[in-house]
Order: sequence, then C-alpha cells, then structure tokens
Amino acid sequence: MKKLNESEKKYRELSEKYEMEIHNLENRIQEEVAKNREKDHILLHHSKLAAMGEMIASIGHQWRQPLNSLSLLVQDVREALEFDEVDHHYIDQFTRESMIQINLLSRTLHDFRKFYKMSNEKSAFSVAESIEDALAIFSLNLKKHGIQVKFEYRGQQTAFGYPNEFSQVVLNILTNARDAFVEKDIQERILYITIHESNEFVMAEFRDNAGGIKPEVIDKVFDPYFTTKMHGTGLGLYMTKIILESMDGTVTMENIGDGTCLCLSVPKVHSAVKRELISV
Repeated sequence: MKKLNESEKKYRELSEKYEMEIHNLENRIQEEVAKNREKDHILLHHSKLAAMGEMIASIGHQWRQPLNSLSLLVQDVREALEFDEVDHHYIDQFTRESMIQINLLSRTLHDFRKFYKMSNEKSAFSVAESIEDALAIFSLNLKKHGIQVKFEYRGQQTAFGYPNEFSQVVLNILTNARDAFVEKDIQERILYITIHESNEFVMAEFRDNAGGIKPEVIDKVFDPYFTTKMHGTGLGLYMTKIILESMDGTVTMENIGDGTCLCLSVPKVHSAVKRELISV
C-alpha cells in the first residue's frame, strides 16, 4: 500500500511537472505569435513608407496639369482687365474653370488619404473599385514609362476583407511591373488585369510581358527581404502575402509566356462567414 501511495505521488508530481511545462510552452508560443504579429505590423508600416515616395511622385504628376491651368487662368485676369473684358460672364467662367482645377487637386489628396487609411475591420468591397483606386493614383506614372494597362472585368465582384490594404497590394504589383519593364528595357509594355471568380473566391490576375523571373528564384519572391531589384527592399511581395493571408486569401506567381502572372484570391462574403463559423 505504501509503494502504491509513493507511485501515485510520483505520478502526480510528474503530471504536475508536465502540465507546467505544457503551460510554459503555450505561453512561449503565444509570446512568439504576438512578436510575429508585431513584426508584420512594423514591416507593413515600413512597406507603406517605402511606397509613400511613389505616391508623392504620383501626386506631383497629377497636380502639374491643374496647377498649370490655374496659373494660366490667373495670368489671363490681368490681360482681361487691361482689355476691359472683365464682366459677369468672364467672372462666372473664371470661377467655374478654377473650381474644376481645384476639385482635381482636392480629389488627388482625397485618394491619397483614403489609400493610407488603415482598415480597422473586414468588410465587403468591390475588387474592381479597389484596383481602380490604385490605378487612379499610379496611372500617370505608368503612362510616363510607356506602360499600357488593359483592365477587363464584368460586374462588381464583391470580396470580404480590407479594401484599403488590398489597394496597397495592387500598388505594390503596379510598382513591381513598372520596375521590371524599365530594368529589362522592354519595348512594348503591356499589363493585363482581369477579374474572375469561383464559388468561394474572387481572383484578380495581373499578367505582364516583362520577361518573367528566373525559375530558380521564383519560389523565393514572397520571402521577406528577398528582391531581384538593385535597390529593392524585399518587402513588397512579402507584405502582399501577409495582407492576403490576413483576409484568408492567397497570392501566387508563375512565369507564363513572355512574362509573369500574379493572382490575388480573396474570399467572397459567404465563404468568409462560413470560415469564421467553422473556426468558432
């Protein structure tokens, strides 16, 4: 009986020890998960800062024309006054044309602020509209480098996730495509964007003719700090992966023809709700 009591005591001690070890291990796992989330948050912030330079340049391109137009309107006032052409009709026309240019300037700032506003909660959003938001900011930059964008979609395919972050992902892709065309000195530069869907996902595909990626490194393009650019940060595609995964989506890349095809898959609303119910 004494030996049995001693065995039970040792068993309880071992059991308590293992429970403590398991508890400590669970705490360490939670701490590492929290650290990784904080690291991803910091990398996302750095990625946005890296993209901010592109945005400022784009704002400069988009502001140049309306600012020139305003300058011409202001200069014309002096001449109109000298030739006694200033009347109610002239003032109305001056005010109308000036406000058109001012609204263009204001809209550019609105698009910029919207783009950098973090989405606090997931919501239903139009994939096409999020892509259009990114193109509105970056289209002049693409035109400057002779890049044609052919964006084809039918309907308003609705996904569930973070719309502003999705627009940032698209901006990363547009920036990468531009850099690939320029670095490889491609003459005819075309970027095809198409949207299609399955029962569970909305898929946006970006196909270019920029020569593709070396097969031996294509599996590494989503690794942090991996880059094929001379002055790249290696954060753009990594953060693309992190953002898509935070929406329960995926991102893939493959060489196809004379370029690459990058596909963003985001869950539809009913698919996202079903996933959340299963996880509960």
